[in-house]
Amino acid sequence: MSCFSAMNAPLLGEMEQTIGMLERGTIVTKLYGKQRRPDRRHLMLIRETRQLLWSTVAAHTPRTDFEGTIQLREIREIRVGKHSKEFRLFADDCQRYENSKCFVILYGNHFKLKSFSVVALSEIEADNWVRGLRYMVKDTVNASYPLQIDRWLRREYYQIENVNSHSAKSSEQSQTQVTIKDFKMFLASVSCKMTTSKFMECFTDDVRRKHDLKFDDFSRLYQKLLLPQSFANILCGGTAISSTFPYSEDQQTVRPAELKRFLETEQRDLNVGELNAGSIAGFIREFVQDVERDVQEPYLTLSEFVDYLFSKQNDLWNSKYDAIFMDMNLPLSSYWIASSHNTYLTGDQFSSESSCEAYARALRMGCRCIELDCWNGPDNLPYIFHGHTMTSKIKFMDVVKTIKDHAFTTSEYPVILSIEQNCSLEQQRNMAQALIEVFGDMLLTQPCDRNEQHLPSPYQLRRKIILKHKKLPQYDETTFSGVGITNGGITGAAAAAAGGGGGGGGGGGAGSSLTHRSSLGGGVGENEGDNMRKVFKEGLLYFKDPVDKSWNLYQFVLTQQELIYSSEISESHRNGTSEDDDFGLSSSCSLNNTMQQKQKDTSANDELHFGENWFHGKLEGGRKEADDLLQKYKHLGDGTFLVRESATFVGDYSLSFWRRNRPNHCRIKLKHESGSIRYYLVENFIFDSLYSLIVYYRKNMLRSSEFSIILKEPVPQPKKHEDQDWFHPNTTKEQAEQGLFKLEIGSFLVRPSVQSINAFVISFTINRKIKHCRIIQEGRLYAIDTMQFESLVSLIHYYTRNPLYRNVKLCHPVSQDLLRQALAEHAQQGDHSGGQSDGNGASNYMGSNLEEHVTCKALYSYKANKPDELSFPKHAIITNVQRNNTMWWIGDYGGMIKKHLPANYVKVIDAATEDYNSVNEEGTDGRTDSIEIYGAVASLFESNEPGIIFKLQIQTPTMQNPFVIGFDNQETAYEWIKAIQEAALIASQLATERRKKERTARVAKEMSDLIIYFRSVPFREHSWIFQEMSSFPETKAEKQFFQQNTPLFLSYHRNQISRVYPKGQRLDSSNFNPMPFWNIGSQMIALNYQTGDKAMQLNQAKFRNNGQCGYILKPSFMKLETFNPNNPLSDGLNEVRVIIRLIAARHLFRGGKSNNPQIVVEIIGASFDTGIKYRTKVNENGFNPVWNEACEFTVRNPQFAILRFEVQDEDMFAETHFIAQACYPLTSVRQGYRSVILRNKFSEELELSSLLVNIKITNITST
Repeated sequence: MSCFSAMNAPLLGEMEQTIGMLERGTIVTKLYGKQRRPDRRHLMLIRETRQLLWSTVAAHTPRTDFEGTIQLREIREIRVGKHSKEFRLFADDCQRYENSKCFVILYGNHFKLKSFSVVALSEIEADNWVRGLRYMVKDTVNASYPLQIDRWLRREYYQIENVNSHSAKSSEQSQTQVTIKDFKMFLASVSCKMTTSKFMECFTDDVRRKHDLKFDDFSRLYQKLLLPQSFANILCGGTAISSTFPYSEDQQTVRPAELKRFLETEQRDLNVGELNAGSIAGFIREFVQDVERDVQEPYLTLSEFVDYLFSKQNDLWNSKYDAIFMDMNLPLSSYWIASSHNTYLTGDQFSSESSCEAYARALRMGCRCIELDCWNGPDNLPYIFHGHTMTSKIKFMDVVKTIKDHAFTTSEYPVILSIEQNCSLEQQRNMAQALIEVFGDMLLTQPCDRNEQHLPSPYQLRRKIILKHKKLPQYDETTFSGVGITNGGITGAAAAAAGGGGGGGGGGGAGSSLTHRSSLGGGVGENEGDNMRKVFKEGLLYFKDPVDKSWNLYQFVLTQQELIYSSEISESHRNGTSEDDDFGLSSSCSLNNTMQQKQKDTSANDELHFGENWFHGKLEGGRKEADDLLQKYKHLGDGTFLVRESATFVGDYSLSFWRRNRPNHCRIKLKHESGSIRYYLVENFIFDSLYSLIVYYRKNMLRSSEFSIILKEPVPQPKKHEDQDWFHPNTTKEQAEQGLFKLEIGSFLVRPSVQSINAFVISFTINRKIKHCRIIQEGRLYAIDTMQFESLVSLIHYYTRNPLYRNVKLCHPVSQDLLRQALAEHAQQGDHSGGQSDGNGASNYMGSNLEEHVTCKALYSYKANKPDELSFPKHAIITNVQRNNTMWWIGDYGGMIKKHLPANYVKVIDAATEDYNSVNEEGTDGRTDSIEIYGAVASLFESNEPGIIFKLQIQTPTMQNPFVIGFDNQETAYEWIKAIQEAALIASQLATERRKKERTARVAKEMSDLIIYFRSVPFREHSWIFQEMSSFPETKAEKQFFQQNTPLFLSYHRNQISRVYPKGQRLDSSNFNPMPFWNIGSQMIALNYQTGDKAMQLNQAKFRNNGQCGYILKPSFMKLETFNPNNPLSDGLNEVRVIIRLIAARHLFRGGKSNNPQIVVEIIGASFDTGIKYRTKVNENGFNPVWNEACEFTVRNPQFAILRFEVQDEDMFAETHFIAQACYPLTSVRQGYRSVILRNKFSEELELSSLLVNIKITNITST
């Protein structure tokens, strides 16, 4: 019930100092547009008016001689770094600026935001501006209504003073005060109409005589005019007959008990009964912000009580719907999904600007399906723009990076990229690679469940990015051309169809080659990548370690696409048997079973909270340890907190926080609903994850009858590793190498990384070599590759029992005393290695004194355009690369020496400057690696190395050096070379077949492989597959959905997804009415988010529900076979009667023009409910009009209904003009006297503009 969130109490002192600095101002470099170069400006904060102001450095009075201002309430985002069009425009000039000194403010009240880009003099100043502004913006938005009025009045007052000051300077006058005449002009600007005589009656004789208005006089007069004298009587029942206001005993003030009675009786607030007098009194104190009323029993004056009724704290919107309350565990087809059309555009469809900022804005508005129109671009990567028009072009890579940065800022539920593909196959392949590299684990590349029979749920797909695109037709690659592997392999087409594979007997150390058959099917929904795992041959063969040059047994598996090998060998293969033979499982299972065992010992919990710093897991000391931790970090202030597993209630969690010099503990309760777990502290606010609960209470007040608090700083995680002998906080890489050089295998120490704050390095010995393995700290977890641990201590303990690298375990911790002794011995003997291997090699690092030549792998293919450029295919290994330029490097490939190559087309695969050596070197890390078999040339030759009789050499077009396998018997060697040659032939024929299919479908296989669920297909009336979906232009959808096949589409939308988008004729980017399409069940109604029209207003209202997460669960009655959206008698509808009394309004401004406002009340929903329900009389007052008119109507399907208020101005020609609007889902409104917060066309709140209504909704009992 509080009117605003509490200030950041623990940091108040520090924050006050920061705000003070911002008020004094600092010198910054401001970036302008194309017409003006960057220039130095004085930037300062005006706290009392909540404005950001900048002026020239030479300005004597910057508060009046300013160049521009930004209202803090209009700031939508503050970014650190050079992420704006101004920085891109002056990219060359801005290279000298450090990212940490730059920040960007995005602000405005339209879809297309303005940007304010600056560079501070220091990193500290930039950080102060970013932190201070973020704090002030939040405080401004959450301020109480009286404070908002005061700040607005001060801004208006100072503006009048400023105008008078400039006028005085030009006329050489000295007076700059605000006069009665100025106040009359001000009233006219806010649409307050009155005669001069009535106006003069407002002033005392003293004021009339002086003609000079101080701010207090200015504010008092405004407040006096704002509240009509008879307003309290109107609230009593609509007439002035009764002169008594029933909720004020003295008719002047409203006390806590009277306010509580009003809330219970008139507002029908069921939760008020649970509040004690102290809570009501606390609310009053927070609302009025008056020191003199900071007493045990404060009060509201009648004027302040009316202010409360008009305030946002009394909003018609029920704030409980600001949290996610719907079941998010149903299939995606069960939800309406917020969707955008041509998301990149900022204006019309023909000539407007395309912008990455449009994606950021749409995503932050809660949009979950965005569109990318891709066309061939330079550098083999697409442009995004509206094809065959004059719209500007933006780079594909810039767009996907923007999407990654903003995808989950507002909502954690999945983002769908609707890709309109117009690119060549080559550019599609590069697109696929770019999507994988940029999004990483965010990108969905596999089904959630191999056996699923319907679409997964939004909950299953949290923080996932899903692609909507065409997919190549599914086909079985095992039945192909009659070519197969014979003699222990695949024989003929029949054997190939069976997926069989085998190997002949082997001898020696390699043991027997294993025969294996795959039973992986090609059913619907199976990813095509499974076909690559159909096994031709499997066995234990020799592979030469690239470090110590010894031959070791590896497990090899030959498929029709690649040769997979791993140094980890399952026990069944060591014994020459396979447990999978009886079940026909893929050998990829046996390759990974050791890894699966590892996962059991590590922190494999995938809950979102598990890696967060505030989650402390199970504390050994329970509540007592939590108390000690909070006591230790109490200097962080009130709101310092941690979450731990409950010691009392198994499976539950406890929230522990510091408040008023003592620790407090709350049980986080669990509720099981529909097979999923929900979390809550307060019954009215239930969350689908522990993570969501904590995020909510770090932004919103946690309230109980005894306290209210916002969770602030988390208690830091204990650093138990700092007490371990093996931890060396100050040891360098060179010291570690020198000290470990002569120690036994498995000796190790752990040290902080010098390249990253949140990283550590394990330095350890293996065969007189020093290896370095990096550990990344991710939140509270410590990770090596995909392995995660809850502490550095548990990570080291795990690798004392399990190999870290090949067969080496961390057996011998090196203490600091032992390291000092080893370093002393090393110093006496002299350092002969220079940091490099000397043949016996102490370290496999490259010394820093070597010329920096690196090896790179091509991410994309490139064809030279000039004689001095290098041509290379994708995956090519390019050697002797010199990185002497940011854009173009020099390297060798395919006989071409020292040719230029584009730097963004390759990645470095070994670098002399790296701080660590990855333990993931090819074939030596105990994990799986592979080589492609396509285009492979295999040759067999005898070997003279001990134990190796034959060597099999494999060379592919992308390899720099051949791949060599060793054999200890002739029979096995011949079987494998034959198998590889025939597999290479099949791979070549498959590639030819794929290319043919790609050309026919105009879809690259690499893109097709990434399409899992939203597979774009033309609509068909039968044989629906749940992974497929169809799109319709609005005209075609209108015809098919409503005129031809309504029952069919109602059935279709129960399990399938459709998308409806605007017709091509809408060049002005106008939108169609989405409501009928939602009503028939279509999930994605793609609208032009950049257009502020009625359709987008309805869209914003609908998706404001359910925490603005972008997913709204469709009503359960839509699943009924009998449901018809146009039949008011359909089962499951709950008819209601709505009574609305339109009482009054405030601040109805229309661009400085005089207003004659009227209110239109409308329902948009089911066809039988839709229509204008009431239109008030025209009122000639836009400042504080009073109507006190009532209307009554029924709504038969309230779950479809959106209640819309529109304020119109009627001009002298009886033509109406838009002033403001407000839309609410009818099921999400509160009853009683409520404030309707008015918004502009773009659904942004108008300052202090609101309606006051009394609304009553009752169910109609069917007879």
